[in-house]
Amino acid sequence: MKSPPNAPNNQAVRAPRAPVRIARDEASFARQEPRQERSRKRLEALVEAAAELFAAQSFPEVTMDAIAQRAGTPIGSVYQYFEDKRAVFAAVMARSNARAREAFEGVAHLARASIAGRARPALPLRAVLDAAVDGFAQLQETEPSIRAANRNLTFLGELVAEDEALQRELAARTAELFASYFPSANARTRRLVASTVVQLVTSFLIVSDRQDREGREQLEECKLLVRRYGEARLGS
Repeated sequence: MKSPPNAPNNQAVRAPRAPVRIARDEASFARQEPRQERSRKRLEALVEAAAELFAAQSFPEVTMDAIAQRAGTPIGSVYQYFEDKRAVFAAVMARSNARAREAFEGVAHLARASIAGRARPALPLRAVLDAAVDGFAQLQETEPSIRAANRNLTFLGELVAEDEALQRELAARTAELFASYFPSANARTRRLVASTVVQLVTSFLIVSDRQDREGREQLEECKLLVRRYGEARLGS
């Protein structure tokens, strides 16, 4: 099979073909969804290889050839699944968003278990917020797709709609969590505080991707800032 030429490396990322849709499945950006287990694993390996490259380099620096080489597969196999580099990055972005949702669900499960059947939550909100910040910090450290998305924010192009949709979703779910802890607080205030907390933590993790002592100290300061802001605006 003849391979199409690489897309120009300096183009901003655009979702392939159709207008942007809010996709939760990386396979939705492939030419066709794999139906066999072998094909699914091959697609996952391509997305993983691309995520590792985009996490270390900017969008213009990554090539389809490099993705194929990283995945240990012929270049024709990459084009079998993806139209171009923009489509590959869209799949990486979808994986990043899916991992973020999974991480948040872990925190939400912790909060629900603390609240269920009790007049007062067994776990204070500050502990839930700490767990959320720690969880997302660990996710950024261990998940290449998260780092890839953060590194290439300026190249998202039309995909910024998906990132914004994720931020709104996480903010709405955080507001629901706040409602369980502060039912008497003004609903609009809960939504505003939730949105601010999500944006603050997201921005912090993007600009402070450090694993040294100072990075850990900054993470503790971020947790303190989130706790004190939430308590000041909603109650202790």
